Amino acid sequence: MNITIVGTGYVGLVTGALFADRGNHITCVDINPKIIDKLNNGELHIYESGLKEIVIRNVKNNNLSFTTNLNDTVKNSEIIFLAVGTPSNEDGSFNLDYLKKAASDVGEALKNVSGFKVVICKSTVPQGTYKLLSSIIDEKVKGNHNLRWAYVSNPETLAEGSAVRDFAKPDRIIIGTDSELAYNLVKELYYPFIIKRDRIIRGSPADAELAKLFSNTALAARIATVNEFARIAEVTEGADMDNIRRMVCSDFRIGYNFMFPSPGYGGSCFPKDIQGVVNKAKSDGYHPHLLDKIHNSNECHKDYIGEKIKTMLSGVEGKSVAIWGVTFKPNTDDIRDAPALKIVETLVSAGAKVTIYDPKDYKAREMFENKVDFVNDKYEAVTEADALVLLTEWKEFDAPDFAKLKNLMVGNNLFDFRNRWLPEAANRNGFNYYGVGRNYLL
Repeated sequence: MNITIVGTGYVGLVTGALFADRGNHITCVDINPKIIDKLNNGELHIYESGLKEIVIRNVKNNNLSFTTNLNDTVKNSEIIFLAVGTPSNEDGSFNLDYLKKAASDVGEALKNVSGFKVVICKSTVPQGTYKLLSSIIDEKVKGNHNLRWAYVSNPETLAEGSAVRDFAKPDRIIIGTDSELAYNLVKELYYPFIIKRDRIIRGSPADAELAKLFSNTALAARIATVNEFARIAEVTEGADMDNIRRMVCSDFRIGYNFMFPSPGYGGSCFPKDIQGVVNKAKSDGYHPHLLDKIHNSNECHKDYIGEKIKTMLSGVEGKSVAIWGVTFKPNTDDIRDAPALKIVETLVSAGAKVTIYDPKDYKAREMFENKVDFVNDKYEAVTEADALVLLTEWKEFDAPDFAKLKNLMVGNNLFDFRNRWLPEAANRNGFNYYGVGRNYLL
């Protein structure tokens, strides 16, 4: 099929590359010519494990191309995906300006086109957005009696860091549409990914929009809940959150996924989507009491982590603090709403000298400029440090050489805020170990 992808971010680029890898002809559109030039030369502006090789391969075999010219590529496509950003406004609502502009541009391009076209929204949007986007396109193409078009809501179900794998082997593909013709065309497009097992779930566009928001909210709620219990464990004598977590998650009704203490959730989805769905629900006349608290709980937890470091070090002014990990999760370069950002700001504001190591820290370097030091080796980061803080669970941090750390550091405090290390191993080497809900010394 000939397909246009509007947007070249984490969702748009993965979607385009994986569809191209199955033999489709994909054109990705972006308004930024610098990004387009890089992509046509096989250079990526984002990091996603395994993606670069697929992009380079399909650019070379002419299945994948990139352009700033939306008009021409839309005319020649059977399916047009909208995969542009929907960031938060200051009040927490979704900012749909980019998406509305994309829909308007697509509608403009279809004004004089004949045949049947499918416009698919892959961006995460507030409930009811399908009506808005459909009306924008309808207004643009009214009077064109040679065109038939249908709207489909097909929210992405990808996790950053594993997006290529998630797309290639989806656990579900959500198709929200009232058009039988559009449904069959989209099913055909996805068929190579579901040959072994049909994973398509069909509903209305409204169903699909809310399903995406419900999914992200449910996962964020699990993270917020386990972190609140970790803090309860910290003020409960004799309690260890790692033991508690295993006892609870062994219950098959609960399970282990997203039930691990941490500095809090971040990224481009959970913070934005929870605030957005709550804001839209309120504007529609319903105040979701539980959902309204999830974001606040998470932000308070980030504050707590920063304050805990200050408390356990009896203040950080003039002290050297090493940070391992600044991206919001491993295997990505994304720092949007990363817990580390707020925690680092807390330490810097209190007078700490902060040194950061992260395998993909270049976006953080741009953000912090001269506020902190960045180094290219994890052990270089801890040299002469009073404390080491683990904030992102990259695999290379899982088995530190505690003896080497002890020789390099001037202090003996380890803050393991991903609960990745054995407290007894750290303490046996002369450290004071602090985790999330595991604040004890052996």
